[in-house]
Amino acid sequence: MRKMKNMIIAAGALALAILTCTGTEVGKIMRKAAFASAGVFEKADKPEETHNPLSDNSSAVSEITTPFSESISSMLELSQSESCSETNPKRGEIITLNRSDAADNTDYSEFTERSGSISRYTIGKMPGTDYITLKSGAQVWNCTEIDNSVLEKAADELPNFHENAEKSPRVLIYHTHSNESFLPKSAWYDKSYPLRSADCSRNMVAVGDALCEALAKNGVTVIHECRTHDYPMFTGAYYRSADSVSSILEKYPDIDIVIDLHRDGIVKSDGSLGAPVCEVNGKTAAQFMIISCCENEDFDMPNYIENFKLACLLQNAAEEMYPGLSRPVLFDYRNYNQELSPGALLIEVGSHGNSLDEALYTGELLGNVIAKALEKGAIQD
Repeated sequence: MRKMKNMIIAAGALALAILTCTGTEVGKIMRKAAFASAGVFEKADKPEETHNPLSDNSSAVSEITTPFSESISSMLELSQSESCSETNPKRGEIITLNRSDAADNTDYSEFTERSGSISRYTIGKMPGTDYITLKSGAQVWNCTEIDNSVLEKAADELPNFHENAEKSPRVLIYHTHSNESFLPKSAWYDKSYPLRSADCSRNMVAVGDALCEALAKNGVTVIHECRTHDYPMFTGAYYRSADSVSSILEKYPDIDIVIDLHRDGIVKSDGSLGAPVCEVNGKTAAQFMIISCCENEDFDMPNYIENFKLACLLQNAAEEMYPGLSRPVLFDYRNYNQELSPGALLIEVGSHGNSLDEALYTGELLGNVIAKALEKGAIQD
């Protein structure tokens, strides 16, 4: 009986040690105590479509509420993120909000029909007067009536960032279309294969997780808003995500960068799907595209030039760090909630023809790019 009691005490102590991160001194002591007590010794809306340059047909396709307790996995993730900073004081925190624990019970093995092909290719430098070449060699596709010279001047200026208070959130990642998902890596696709999933391990939330983890490793504290805005109703998702972003910015007004993370939907005229890719360090990544919006007579966006400066800073950083990873920035008359912050952008990671692994790798690389950009931005007076 006494041995059983000791085992129960040990199990509880060991669980607490894990939650407090066993790499810390406190965790190590508790872990040793846990094993010792058991007698054992020792040996992780607004427009619902975006335009995809260089494709024949595209869409940024892409309300579950989370209970007070959120999900156990989210709580553990946040607890570990905060407590493990003791072992790596330079690590930033990941503040995860409203994560869904919805499961995907689809049997994906049944989708075996060969409906069409998937083309993997790299979108390179584009000719034409609509394209502006930045100092890094990366490009901007100007789809507005604003003269290129105006944008070229803005591209050479740095966005203003807040002076960083230690551990304060500097980046917000959210998903207007969180349920966007990817196809398995293949040369063909089944047209019946689901391209949306509520499972956060399969959709854009997973890509956001990879991005946030890279930011944290670079010492940047980030908020990951995982709330589902595109289900059960797709229409109106941008209005719902605007509410989420506004409430977070009200609480954390010093956030410098606000990214709405999507995937594209490239369908060619012959019915084949496009999967833009780039080789980085011997591994295949999905190319990404930044969308920077411009105001027109239909809507006001007073900070659109500031948003554009950030887009160019990120674009230059990406080209310097990972040449070819980014497609040209799309600068166009759109909205996508970019009036909410002078540092708001939409980023498309790959397309539905890309695989999840390719998108996850790009999420990691994007986190490194954003961290580098934060080092380069101008500090507000």
